[in-house]
Order: sequence, then structure tokens, then C-alpha cells
Amino acid sequence: MGQAFYVTGTGTDVGKTFFSSLFMAKYAKKFGFRYWKPIQTGTISADDTTFIQKTTNLPDSCFLNPIFVYKTPASPHYAAKAEGQTIDPKLLLNLVSKERNNNTLIEGAGGVFVPITEDYLTIRAIQESNLGVIVVGSTELGTINHTLLTLEALTSRFIPVYGFYLVGPNNSLQEDNASMIQRLGGVSFLGFTNFPEQKLTSEEFISFATEHFDPNRNVIDLVINADEEL
Repeated sequence: MGQAFYVTGTGTDVGKTFFSSLFMAKYAKKFGFRYWKPIQTGTISADDTTFIQKTTNLPDSCFLNPIFVYKTPASPHYAAKAEGQTIDPKLLLNLVSKERNNNTLIEGAGGVFVPITEDYLTIRAIQESNLGVIVVGSTELGTINHTLLTLEALTSRFIPVYGFYLVGPNNSLQEDNASMIQRLGGVSFLGFTNFPEQKLTSEEFISFATEHFDPNRNVIDLVINADEEL
């Protein structure tokens, strides 16, 4: 039996996919994890599943296909409407529930208050899925406010939060950012990984992830021992 978990961010393009790439590169083969982004928008310019597969060079068996796919780079409710479609939250939750006991990293679309439909927010889907959550935030200026707001929204709804992980450019603020968020947010700081200084080949990225992601095993130990921790 495995354990699915949910990766959300403090906003759009904050680094969820980078975090997911690191996690998959380091742990997918060893622990049998799969990557899944149930709702994918903006495929006219980007496809996170394909990007992660190319970055990590993992086989097809490590990836689940998105359920709802839209070309429009916008929030799910708008992207679906723009293409004459609608997202069925019940179908989404039903399929997520089937992954609950599998080792699956489920990446959300944008932040926790992104609308999936006009009256159904991402945070409601997270709450109703009853999965543990890792919050990905930036290392940069502004992350204290953004991350604390996200953590407050989750914890006030009694959503199980494993902790937060920071990604982004190396800068003089990142250690204080992490310390302040942990102290004020009341959840565990799981670590941070800075962006590589140059574009990496798949082989180089795997080595980078092995060395620089989750060096103290905070993330993986929480995820695989979730039933004991929460």
C-alpha cells in the first residue's frame, strides 16, 4: 500500500513543477512514485507532464495522464469555459480517491484559491480529497506573506499539511524567509532547493536532484510514513 500526496503552491509559476521534477528524479524509481497533474491548462505553450518526463527521463509508467486538458493558459474554470467544456468536481474527486493508496505525487493547478469551476475552488478539492499537502513557496522577497496566507487557508480548514518547501534563486533572504514562515506558520520547514545556474541535461538534472533536493529526507520520510505522522 502506498500514499498519495498533494503539491500546491503559493501562486502560479512559483515552482511546483520544479519541486515535482526534483522529487520524481530522486524518488520515483526507488519508491515507485508516479506523477499526476489532473488538470492541465496552457498546453498551447507548456505541458507539465511532458516537461517532467523529459527532464527526468522516467518511463511512461511513472506518469498518469491529466483528466482535463485545455490549451488556454488560464485558471481551470476559465480555460474550460473558453473551450466550451466544464470540469466535473465529482469525477475529479472520484479519480483522486482511487489514487489515495498509491505512491502518487498529485500536482495542483496554481494556488489554493484557483477556481476549478465558477463555484468550486481548488482548496475545496484538496479538503475533500483528504490528502496530505506540501506547500511550495518561493525563496524570494514576498514569500513570507504568500506562504503564510496559504498555510493559514489550509490549516484553518483542518487540511493535513506536511510542511512547506522553498524553491527559487539563491539569495540572502531565503534562510530568514524559511525561519519566519516556520515560526509564524506553525508547520514544518522541509527544506529548500535553489534553481541550477544553467540549463541541465536530463542526466545532469538527475544528479542535481540527488545532491540538492531533500538532503535530510524530510520530504520523503513524511510522505512514506504519512499514516504514522498525521
